[in-house]
Amino acid sequence: MRALRRFAQDQSGTVAALTGLALVGLVAIGGLAFDVSRAMALRAELESAVDAAALAGATQLDGGTNAIGRATSAAQSALVNNRAIMADTYETSVLISGISFLSTFDPNVATTVSADARFIRIDLPARPRGLVFGALTGVAGFNATAHAVAGYGTAICKSPPLMICNPNEATSLTFDGDAYIGRSLLLTPPPSGSNPWGPGNFGFLSVGSGAADVKNALGRNPPLIECFGATALTQTGNIASADDWFNTRFDIYKSSANGTKADPFFAPAMNTMVGGKTAAGGSACSPAISTPSNSCSDATAVAGGMSFPLDCNQTSANVVGTGTWNIAKYFATNHSGINPTTYIPQVPAGATGSGWAAYGPAPASGTSPTRYQVYKWELAMLSGAISTPAGAFSDGQTASSGTHDYARPQCNTTGAQATPDRRTISVVVINCHADNVHGSTTVHVISYVDLFLTAPAVSNSIYGEVIGSTTDTSSVGAETKLYAVRLYD
Repeated sequence: MRALRRFAQDQSGTVAALTGLALVGLVAIGGLAFDVSRAMALRAELESAVDAAALAGATQLDGGTNAIGRATSAAQSALVNNRAIMADTYETSVLISGISFLSTFDPNVATTVSADARFIRIDLPARPRGLVFGALTGVAGFNATAHAVAGYGTAICKSPPLMICNPNEATSLTFDGDAYIGRSLLLTPPPSGSNPWGPGNFGFLSVGSGAADVKNALGRNPPLIECFGATALTQTGNIASADDWFNTRFDIYKSSANGTKADPFFAPAMNTMVGGKTAAGGSACSPAISTPSNSCSDATAVAGGMSFPLDCNQTSANVVGTGTWNIAKYFATNHSGINPTTYIPQVPAGATGSGWAAYGPAPASGTSPTRYQVYKWELAMLSGAISTPAGAFSDGQTASSGTHDYARPQCNTTGAQATPDRRTISVVVINCHADNVHGSTTVHVISYVDLFLTAPAVSNSIYGEVIGSTTDTSSVGAETKLYAVRLYD
């Protein structure tokens, strides 16, 4: 009995027993951690493989012939060079379960047309991964998969943070700038409050830390470093004095932009006729400017000077003009010794085309030459690329003293000139109704368009002429358009 009692009261070896019981849990936790790490490694392998394949495929989505076929081959070749080491079925090349193509991403719109394919989506089939300690958990294994979406993206840089609402959104969700070459745009600010934006409205895109950075980017060369790609964020509210910063491009320095009139980063364009006569020097920094004319009723010269006009009878109700403008009145005011209907301009050395065609794309409809072609012709004379014919600049626009509507800058004479020209910009086009744009909104960019600024901004309205769609070879896009391949998902 005494021996039995001693055995019942004996506590030696207790720690060993508890340790044995604890080891079961510790081994289970360790096994779980090991399996999780292997699962994560497998997932990382698959994601790396599918990302590489999607990026390789996206490089071929240039809208050209058989872009989808080329993208498929590139994606498959990329996956051949990737391996899934951690899968139970060790693969020397990762196989694909599905490749599809999208014309838009978020929302996703599938396409089988090479010209429309802008994104590639790749889905991998499930890869099995057994659990080493599955017996402890009752789970034999799991499957891992991955997918990726990559796109051949475009963006514009070196341009002011400006967007315009698609003028034709009511009838088309696309906008082809080439169909509007030579036609005037009359752009007005968006409505106040939460009212939706619509055709004819322009707005600012968010850059930097707010309104001050937006104004800086409107006038500065080069602007802030932001580029605008597939999506952008609009800037909230109307920005006071935005006109003044925008108009530094025309050698006008008013309000808060007055301090930049000796700053080479805010140098104007080489040709700055604004339709208002001033004396040279400091008084030229704040010329009186007015809304461009839309009259085509006569061709008499304007005594006070004339900038490029709107299209005939164009008002804010006609966002896009007809392309017909009063060229006779413009020449009577500024180049009275030349008849624009019969004059054939000299072609600068190295330019392609003959006559007005050497100075920019021909108008889609309306008056020939376009305002932009006439502007480029004036620039060629100012720069010395061609000789100045008798009768050009007949009102003394190239003089350096007296009272004229000056062609050469008279206020900021630092000599720094922008590339591209300060009166040409690329802007993004948005479907403002579809994106329900109001206030700060993430918008989807449907296209880019090159604009020639025909006159200074007046009362928060912007006046331009369509040069054409922005491409990497267009007159403006060669400097502003950027191509990039990136992952979206």
